[in-house]
Amino acid sequence: MKPLALLPLLLLSLATLAQRSSSSSTLADTTGFAQKLENLRQRYQVPSLSVGIVHGKQLVWYRGLGYADRENKIAPTEHTVYHLASVTKTFASVILMQLVEAGKISLDEAVTTYGIQLGARWGNDDRIKLKHLLTHTAQGNTFNSFKPGYSFGYNGDYYNQLGIPIEKEAGVSFGELVVNNIIKPLHLMHTAPNIDDSTNFALTGYNREQYRQLIAKPYDLQEGELVPITYPPHFGPAAGLMSCVSDLAAYSVAIDEQQWLQPATWEQVFTPFRSPKNKALPYGYGWFIQSYKGMKMMWHTGWWQGNSSLLVKIPERDLTLIILANSQDLSRPFYAKFDIFRTNPSLQKDLRASAFAKAFLDQFVSKR
Repeated sequence: MKPLALLPLLLLSLATLAQRSSSSSTLADTTGFAQKLENLRQRYQVPSLSVGIVHGKQLVWYRGLGYADRENKIAPTEHTVYHLASVTKTFASVILMQLVEAGKISLDEAVTTYGIQLGARWGNDDRIKLKHLLTHTAQGNTFNSFKPGYSFGYNGDYYNQLGIPIEKEAGVSFGELVVNNIIKPLHLMHTAPNIDDSTNFALTGYNREQYRQLIAKPYDLQEGELVPITYPPHFGPAAGLMSCVSDLAAYSVAIDEQQWLQPATWEQVFTPFRSPKNKALPYGYGWFIQSYKGMKMMWHTGWWQGNSSLLVKIPERDLTLIILANSQDLSRPFYAKFDIFRTNPSLQKDLRASAFAKAFLDQFVSKR
């Protein structure tokens, strides 16, 4: 696949792009935006940022900031590969809902049907359904006697358990489904399961060593210094896909075109899950769902050793933001607080917890 033809798009005036949008001021001057991102990159000591904006079914703006490899001063491009961490959950949602549409999986099935053991207070609780894993509502808390479905409690380990029913009912591995149902049909030439999961990575047919050359070097901020580290080898529904800005732009466009799923299913995916008391919770089927200035935002963050990511979609403005980084610190603010009722970090449910996301919203959404 040829790289996206960026140059002609970058030469388009932003005024013209704005006229193509339903809002006359969807896009603003991006010169200042790039500088804001660079200032934030330096403040948070992120080695490398690859940033893209999708509009009109095209990657209309891209910047690579810092170095994908600090020691060798290699700048990132739109094809530089990063680990997506939890943005992988959005891909897993597509796979799961395809099986739901096919009648192979019911989200109302108890997790115990598949031998899923969550441990602790939740153990063998038949009240916990697959939909609770998908929406991070399995745990409950002390205020509702730990009943599932009543409250949001982000848990990547629980979400990863969805791989069990997916593989049992599909009859093939989760990796095969992602590669054959999403990566190959979209010709995503820089997207793959974790390169260190040799079995799943091999499903792509990519040359491993050539692919490795595309990957941003991972770093961790330790006592104020950026230290090279190694990526974790995990791959599953909760995390582990690797990709780049240009491929995620194509992925975002496919979502806008409602590929893979029926329109009614996409509506379910992007609708906040409701508790038994009809309270809207902050997560749908694999995405955070949030209202901002009366507009729906669908987004997900990723955070893991040596990488972080952010994918934001605002359909009303026909805008998608993609940011990928080779340290944890793009997404660290989302995990800044801990829930006293759980041992897991309490993921912030407001996109504006991220200074990077707030800069995007201020620049392209708040201004009318």
